[in-house]
Amino acid sequence: MKKVLVPFDGSESAKRALLYLVELVKQLPDLEIHLLNVQGHPIMYGDYVAGPMLESLVNAAREHGRKINAKGIELLRSHGLEATAHEELGETVGEIAKTVALLGCDMVVMGTRGMTNFSNLIMGSVSSRVVHEVSVPVLLVK
Repeated sequence: MKKVLVPFDGSESAKRALLYLVELVKQLPDLEIHLLNVQGHPIMYGDYVAGPMLESLVNAAREHGRKINAKGIELLRSHGLEATAHEELGETVGEIAKTVALLGCDMVVMGTRGMTNFSNLIMGSVSSRVVHEVSVPVLLVK
């Protein structure tokens, strides 16, 4: 394993995934870490949205992603690790799969939210969808 992608949303489960990597890097010191924050596209209601307004909303979403990723980068740096941050807009699972392919990642490491089996059955879960849709192994951290 040389390159790992961590979908990072700032949640406690995502932070646990980063802390897992802190330990993993002791065994794999050359591991390259990439954080990915995915924000949804702005949802527009109505027939017309001015270009500058849409651009402003998109920029705000990307900035929100940068702020979240900055917290993950800070956590890793506090443990002596470096990572590269990426912010995308789109559907979370699709963007994760696309980024894995684009960066040539060997593995995805991500936290789980701890939903019950019943909740997963009704709502699905990002982590279980990632397991099925990406082309590399996925390590889920509880």
